[in-house]
Amino acid sequence: MLSETSVFPSDEMNEIIDVLDRAVKWLVLSHEKPDGDTTGCAAAVARLGIRLSKEVTLGGPDPCHEQYEFLLDGMNFRILREIPAGFIGGDSAIICLDTSTADRAVHGVIEASSSCPVINIDHHPDNERFGTVNWIDATASATGEMITEMLSSSPWGVDKQEAEALYVAIVTDNGDFRFPSATVRSHECAISLMESGAVPSRLAAILEASLSSEVLRLWGRALSRTELFAGGRAAVYWLGLDDFEANGVTRGDTNGLVNFLLKIKGVRLAALCSETDDGVRVNLRTRPPFSARDVAVVFGGGGHELASGCTIKAPMSEALALLRLEMERNAARHPAD
Repeated sequence: MLSETSVFPSDEMNEIIDVLDRAVKWLVLSHEKPDGDTTGCAAAVARLGIRLSKEVTLGGPDPCHEQYEFLLDGMNFRILREIPAGFIGGDSAIICLDTSTADRAVHGVIEASSSCPVINIDHHPDNERFGTVNWIDATASATGEMITEMLSSSPWGVDKQEAEALYVAIVTDNGDFRFPSATVRSHECAISLMESGAVPSRLAAILEASLSSEVLRLWGRALSRTELFAGGRAAVYWLGLDDFEANGVTRGDTNGLVNFLLKIKGVRLAALCSETDDGVRVNLRTRPPFSARDVAVVFGGGGHELASGCTIKAPMSEALALLRLEMERNAARHPAD
Protein backbone atom coordinates (compact mmCIF):
# COMPACT_ATOMS: atom_id res chain seq x y z
CA MET A 1 0.00 0.00 0.00
CA LEU A 2 1.07 3.58 -0.59
CA SER A 3 1.94 5.54 2.53
CA GLU A 4 -0.60 8.10 3.72
CA THR A 5 1.80 10.92 2.89
CA SER A 6 2.53 9.75 -0.66
CA VAL A 7 -1.00 10.20 -2.03
CA PHE A 8 -2.66 13.58 -2.00
CA PRO A 9 -6.07 13.18 -3.67
CA SER A 10 -6.66 16.31 -5.72
CA ASP A 11 -10.02 17.73 -6.71
CA GLU A 12 -9.32 16.55 -10.25
CA MET A 13 -8.54 13.00 -9.11
CA ASN A 14 -11.72 12.82 -7.07
CA GLU A 15 -13.76 14.21 -9.94
CA ILE A 16 -12.30 11.62 -12.32
CA ILE A 17 -13.12 8.79 -9.91
CA ASP A 18 -16.70 10.07 -9.73
CA VAL A 19 -17.02 10.42 -13.53
CA LEU A 20 -15.67 6.92 -14.14
CA ASP A 21 -17.94 5.45 -11.49
CA ARG A 22 -21.05 6.94 -13.13
CA ALA A 23 -20.13 6.30 -16.79
CA VAL A 24 -21.51 3.14 -18.40
CA LYS A 25 -19.15 3.17 -21.41
CA TRP A 26 -15.42 3.89 -21.26
CA LEU A 27 -13.30 4.77 -24.29
CA VAL A 28 -9.69 4.32 -23.15
CA LEU A 29 -7.13 5.96 -25.46
CA SER A 30 -3.35 5.85 -25.83
CA HIS A 31 -1.48 8.52 -27.76
CA GLU A 32 0.04 8.28 -31.23
CA LYS A 33 3.20 6.16 -31.56
CA PRO A 34 2.44 4.61 -28.15
CA ASP A 35 5.24 4.09 -25.63
CA GLY A 36 5.28 2.06 -22.42
CA ASP A 37 3.69 4.75 -20.27
CA THR A 38 0.60 5.41 -22.38
CA THR A 39 0.19 1.69 -23.19
CA GLY A 40 0.61 0.54 -19.59
CA CYS A 41 -1.84 3.15 -18.33
CA ALA A 42 -4.39 2.35 -21.03
CA ALA A 43 -4.14 -1.39 -20.38
CA ALA A 44 -4.58 -0.87 -16.63
CA VAL A 45 -7.55 1.49 -16.97
CA ALA A 46 -9.22 -0.76 -19.55
CA ARG A 47 -8.82 -3.77 -17.25
CA LEU A 48 -10.26 -1.76 -14.39
CA GLY A 49 -13.29 -0.93 -16.52
CA ILE A 50 -13.80 -4.58 -17.39
CA ARG A 51 -13.47 -5.49 -13.72
CA LEU A 52 -16.17 -2.92 -12.90
CA SER A 53 -18.47 -4.35 -15.63
CA LYS A 54 -18.20 -1.24 -17.79
CA GLU A 55 -18.54 -1.35 -21.58
CA VAL A 56 -14.89 -0.77 -22.50
CA THR A 57 -13.27 0.10 -25.82
CA LEU A 58 -9.47 0.31 -25.87
CA GLY A 59 -7.59 1.93 -28.72
CA GLY A 60 -5.58 4.76 -30.20
CA PRO A 61 -4.47 6.34 -33.47
CA ASP A 62 -1.58 3.85 -33.88
CA PRO A 63 -1.25 0.14 -33.08
CA CYS A 64 0.19 -1.08 -29.82
CA HIS A 65 3.92 -1.67 -30.11
CA GLU A 66 4.76 -5.38 -30.03
CA GLN A 67 7.06 -4.85 -27.03
CA TYR A 68 4.00 -4.07 -24.90
CA GLU A 69 1.41 -6.38 -26.47
CA PHE A 70 1.70 -8.81 -23.55
CA LEU A 71 -0.02 -6.21 -21.37
CA LEU A 72 -3.19 -6.50 -23.48
CA ASP A 73 -3.47 -10.28 -22.96
CA GLY A 74 -6.75 -10.95 -24.71
CA MET A 75 -8.06 -7.39 -24.84
CA ASN A 76 -8.90 -6.02 -28.27
CA PHE A 77 -6.96 -2.88 -29.23
CA ARG A 78 -8.72 -0.85 -31.94
CA ILE A 79 -6.98 1.48 -34.37
CA LEU A 80 -9.19 4.57 -34.28
CA ARG A 81 -9.08 7.44 -36.79
CA GLU A 82 -11.84 9.32 -34.98
CA ILE A 83 -13.97 9.09 -31.85
CA PRO A 84 -16.65 6.40 -32.41
CA ALA A 85 -20.17 7.85 -32.55
CA GLY A 86 -21.30 5.47 -29.80
CA PHE A 87 -19.08 7.26 -27.29
CA ILE A 88 -20.57 10.69 -27.77
CA GLY A 89 -23.27 10.81 -25.13
CA GLY A 90 -24.00 11.38 -21.47
CA ASP A 91 -23.45 7.76 -20.41
CA SER A 92 -19.87 7.68 -21.78
CA ALA A 93 -16.42 8.78 -20.65
CA ILE A 94 -13.39 9.25 -22.89
CA ILE A 95 -10.08 8.77 -21.08
CA CYS A 96 -6.90 10.15 -22.71
CA LEU A 97 -3.73 8.92 -21.03
CA ASP A 98 -0.24 10.47 -21.18
CA THR A 99 -1.39 12.63 -24.11
CA SER A 100 -0.04 16.17 -24.06
CA THR A 101 -1.92 17.58 -27.05
CA ALA A 102 -5.17 16.89 -28.86
CA ASP A 103 -3.13 16.33 -32.04
CA ARG A 104 -1.59 13.24 -30.41
CA ALA A 105 -5.01 11.83 -29.54
CA VAL A 106 -7.74 10.34 -31.70
CA HIS A 107 -9.28 12.90 -34.07
CA GLY A 108 -12.42 14.54 -32.72
CA VAL A 109 -11.58 14.36 -29.02
CA ILE A 110 -12.08 18.12 -28.51
CA GLU A 111 -15.42 18.09 -30.32
CA ALA A 112 -16.57 15.11 -28.23
CA SER A 113 -16.04 17.09 -25.03
CA SER A 114 -19.19 19.10 -25.74
CA SER A 115 -21.41 16.04 -25.23
CA CYS A 116 -19.51 13.72 -22.86
CA PRO A 117 -16.71 13.96 -20.28
CA VAL A 118 -13.19 13.85 -21.74
CA ILE A 119 -10.71 12.93 -19.01
CA ASN A 120 -7.13 14.10 -19.63
CA ILE A 121 -4.56 12.51 -17.30
CA ASP A 122 -0.95 13.40 -18.02
CA HIS A 123 2.43 14.33 -16.52
CA HIS A 124 3.77 16.51 -19.34
CA PRO A 125 4.21 20.11 -18.14
CA ASP A 126 3.15 21.55 -21.51
CA ASN A 127 -0.16 19.65 -21.66
CA GLU A 128 -2.78 21.64 -23.60
CA ARG A 129 -5.57 20.81 -21.12
CA PHE A 130 -7.95 19.84 -23.90
CA GLY A 131 -10.26 17.77 -21.69
CA THR A 132 -13.34 18.62 -19.67
CA VAL A 133 -11.46 17.27 -16.64
CA ASN A 134 -7.70 17.85 -16.73
CA TRP A 135 -5.45 16.25 -14.13
CA ILE A 136 -1.90 17.29 -14.99
CA ASP A 137 0.96 16.58 -12.59
CA ALA A 138 4.42 17.45 -13.92
CA THR A 139 6.04 16.19 -10.70
CA ALA A 140 5.18 12.58 -11.60
CA SER A 141 7.91 10.65 -13.40
CA ALA A 142 5.23 8.86 -15.43
CA THR A 143 1.49 9.01 -15.90
CA GLY A 144 1.59 5.49 -14.50
CA GLU A 145 2.35 6.98 -11.09
CA MET A 146 -0.80 9.07 -11.25
CA ILE A 147 -3.01 6.13 -12.24
CA THR A 148 -1.45 4.02 -9.47
CA GLU A 149 -2.30 6.71 -6.93
CA MET A 150 -5.82 7.19 -8.30
CA LEU A 151 -6.65 3.50 -8.11
CA SER A 152 -5.09 3.23 -4.66
CA SER A 153 -7.19 6.19 -3.47
CA SER A 154 -10.42 4.79 -4.93
CA PRO A 155 -12.63 1.99 -3.61
CA TRP A 156 -11.45 -0.16 -6.53
CA GLY A 157 -7.84 -0.88 -5.61
CA VAL A 158 -5.39 -2.51 -8.05
CA ASP A 159 -5.44 -6.13 -9.21
CA LYS A 160 -2.40 -8.11 -10.42
CA GLN A 161 -2.74 -7.47 -14.16
CA GLU A 162 -3.38 -3.78 -13.59
CA ALA A 163 -0.33 -3.65 -11.31
CA GLU A 164 1.87 -5.22 -13.99
CA ALA A 165 0.70 -2.74 -16.62
CA LEU A 166 1.27 0.24 -14.32
CA TYR A 167 4.71 -1.01 -13.26
CA VAL A 168 5.72 -1.18 -16.94
CA ALA A 169 4.32 2.33 -17.46
CA ILE A 170 6.49 3.70 -14.67
CA VAL A 171 9.79 1.93 -15.33
CA THR A 172 9.77 2.54 -19.09
CA ASP A 173 9.26 6.27 -18.60
CA ASN A 174 11.78 6.85 -15.82
CA GLY A 175 14.48 4.56 -17.18
CA ASP A 176 14.16 1.85 -14.53
CA PHE A 177 14.47 4.58 -11.86
CA ARG A 178 17.74 5.84 -13.38
CA PHE A 179 16.43 9.16 -14.69
CA PRO A 180 16.42 12.28 -12.49
CA SER A 181 12.61 12.29 -12.75
CA ALA A 182 12.43 9.21 -10.50
CA THR A 183 11.60 10.18 -6.92
CA VAL A 184 10.68 8.64 -3.59
CA ARG A 185 7.13 8.79 -4.88
CA SER A 186 8.12 6.68 -7.90
CA HIS A 187 9.60 3.99 -5.68
CA GLU A 188 6.61 4.03 -3.34
CA CYS A 189 4.29 3.50 -6.30
CA ALA A 190 6.48 0.60 -7.47
CA ILE A 191 6.40 -0.98 -4.02
CA SER A 192 2.63 -0.66 -3.94
CA LEU A 193 2.36 -2.34 -7.34
CA MET A 194 4.66 -5.15 -6.23
CA GLU A 195 2.40 -5.68 -3.22
CA SER A 196 -0.49 -5.98 -5.70
CA GLY A 197 1.30 -8.71 -7.65
CA ALA A 198 3.75 -7.10 -10.08
CA VAL A 199 7.04 -9.02 -10.27
CA PRO A 200 9.83 -6.73 -11.53
CA SER A 201 12.18 -9.55 -12.61
CA ARG A 202 9.46 -11.19 -14.71
CA LEU A 203 8.47 -7.92 -16.38
CA ALA A 204 12.09 -6.93 -17.01
CA ALA A 205 12.76 -10.30 -18.66
CA ILE A 206 9.81 -9.81 -21.01
CA LEU A 207 10.75 -6.23 -21.90
CA GLU A 208 14.45 -6.96 -22.41
CA ALA A 209 13.83 -9.96 -24.67
CA SER A 210 11.38 -8.18 -26.96
CA LEU A 211 13.67 -6.86 -29.70
CA SER A 212 13.69 -8.68 -33.03
CA SER A 213 16.77 -9.15 -35.21
CA GLU A 214 15.22 -6.71 -37.70
CA VAL A 215 14.99 -4.02 -35.02
CA LEU A 216 18.59 -4.62 -33.94
CA ARG A 217 19.76 -4.22 -37.53
CA LEU A 218 17.83 -0.95 -37.74
CA TRP A 219 19.49 0.27 -34.55
CA GLY A 220 22.85 -0.73 -35.98
CA ARG A 221 22.28 1.56 -38.97
CA ALA A 222 21.62 4.49 -36.67
CA LEU A 223 24.61 3.73 -34.46
CA SER A 224 26.90 3.61 -37.49
CA ARG A 225 25.93 7.22 -38.27
CA THR A 226 26.73 8.66 -34.84
CA GLU A 227 28.03 12.20 -35.09
CA LEU A 228 29.57 14.09 -32.17
CA PHE A 229 29.87 17.89 -32.07
CA ALA A 230 29.77 20.86 -29.65
CA GLY A 231 33.04 19.70 -28.16
CA GLY A 232 31.76 16.15 -27.76
CA ARG A 233 28.83 17.24 -25.61
CA ALA A 234 26.18 16.77 -28.32
CA ALA A 235 25.44 13.75 -30.48
CA VAL A 236 23.00 12.89 -33.24
CA TYR A 237 22.16 9.98 -35.52
CA TRP A 238 19.42 9.40 -38.07
CA LEU A 239 17.25 6.90 -39.92
CA GLY A 240 15.64 7.34 -43.33
CA LEU A 241 12.43 5.88 -44.71
CA ASP A 242 14.46 3.34 -46.67
CA ASP A 243 16.05 2.10 -43.42
CA PHE A 244 12.63 1.26 -42.01
CA GLU A 245 11.45 -0.30 -45.27
CA ALA A 246 14.60 -2.40 -45.71
CA ASN A 247 14.18 -3.96 -42.28
CA GLY A 248 10.40 -4.28 -42.31
CA VAL A 249 9.97 -2.19 -39.15
CA THR A 250 8.26 1.08 -38.16
CA ARG A 251 9.26 4.25 -36.37
CA GLY A 252 7.75 2.76 -33.23
CA ASP A 253 10.66 0.32 -33.23
CA THR A 254 13.03 3.14 -32.29
CA ASN A 255 11.66 3.34 -28.73
CA GLY A 256 14.67 3.66 -26.41
CA LEU A 257 17.21 4.01 -29.21
CA VAL A 258 18.02 7.67 -28.53
CA ASN A 259 19.14 6.82 -24.99
CA PHE A 260 22.20 5.00 -26.34
CA LEU A 261 23.80 8.30 -27.30
CA LEU A 262 23.83 9.38 -23.66
CA LYS A 263 26.02 6.38 -22.89
CA ILE A 264 28.87 8.09 -24.76
CA LYS A 265 31.27 9.72 -22.33
CA GLY A 266 30.77 13.48 -22.24
CA VAL A 267 27.49 13.57 -24.20
CA ARG A 268 24.82 15.69 -22.51
CA LEU A 269 22.51 16.45 -25.45
CA ALA A 270 21.37 13.66 -27.80
CA ALA A 271 19.00 13.45 -30.76
CA LEU A 272 17.60 10.71 -32.96
CA CYS A 273 16.16 11.89 -36.29
CA SER A 274 13.63 9.63 -38.04
CA GLU A 275 12.37 10.48 -41.52
CA THR A 276 8.60 10.50 -41.97
CA ASP A 277 6.34 11.18 -44.95
CA ASP A 278 6.03 14.85 -43.99
CA GLY A 279 9.37 15.71 -42.42
CA VAL A 280 11.76 14.50 -39.74
CA ARG A 281 10.68 13.42 -36.27
CA VAL A 282 13.28 14.33 -33.63
CA ASN A 283 13.58 12.59 -30.26
CA LEU A 284 15.73 14.52 -27.79
CA ARG A 285 17.32 13.40 -24.52
CA THR A 286 19.59 15.41 -22.23
CA ARG A 287 21.45 15.35 -18.96
CA PRO A 288 21.33 18.35 -16.60
CA PRO A 289 21.82 21.24 -17.04
CA PHE A 290 20.91 20.83 -20.71
CA SER A 291 17.24 21.15 -21.67
CA ALA A 292 15.71 18.95 -24.35
CA ARG A 293 12.56 21.06 -24.24
CA ASP A 294 14.47 24.26 -25.05
CA VAL A 295 15.59 22.68 -28.33
CA ALA A 296 12.22 21.09 -29.14
CA VAL A 297 10.16 24.27 -28.70
CA VAL A 298 12.25 26.03 -31.38
CA PHE A 299 10.70 23.62 -33.88
CA GLY A 300 7.18 23.68 -32.43
CA GLY A 301 7.62 20.65 -30.16
CA GLY A 302 7.79 20.18 -26.42
CA GLY A 303 7.90 17.69 -23.57
CA HIS A 304 10.06 17.40 -20.48
CA GLU A 305 13.32 19.09 -19.58
CA LEU A 306 15.26 15.88 -20.17
CA ALA A 307 13.05 14.19 -22.79
CA SER A 308 11.26 16.03 -25.58
CA GLY A 309 10.35 15.76 -29.22
CA CYS A 310 9.47 17.78 -32.29
CA THR A 311 8.96 17.48 -36.03
CA ILE A 312 11.03 19.51 -38.50
CA LYS A 313 9.17 19.99 -41.78
CA ALA A 314 12.18 19.65 -44.06
CA PRO A 315 14.24 17.01 -45.90
CA MET A 316 16.66 15.06 -43.72
CA SER A 317 19.82 16.93 -44.74
CA GLU A 318 18.21 20.32 -44.04
CA ALA A 319 16.61 19.12 -40.82
CA LEU A 320 19.95 17.80 -39.54
CA ALA A 321 21.63 21.13 -40.32
CA LEU A 322 18.93 23.11 -38.50
CA LEU A 323 18.99 20.74 -35.54
CA ARG A 324 22.79 20.78 -35.22
CA LEU A 325 22.75 24.58 -35.24
CA GLU A 326 20.17 24.76 -32.45
CA MET A 327 21.95 22.07 -30.41
CA GLU A 328 25.21 24.03 -30.79
CA ARG A 329 23.43 27.15 -29.52
CA ASN A 330 22.03 25.22 -26.58
CA ALA A 331 25.44 23.82 -25.72
CA ALA A 332 26.99 27.28 -25.88
CA ARG A 333 24.68 28.43 -23.09
CA HIS A 334 26.26 25.91 -20.73
CA PRO A 335 29.96 26.08 -19.88
CA ALA A 336 31.96 22.90 -20.34
CA ASP A 337 32.43 20.71 -17.28
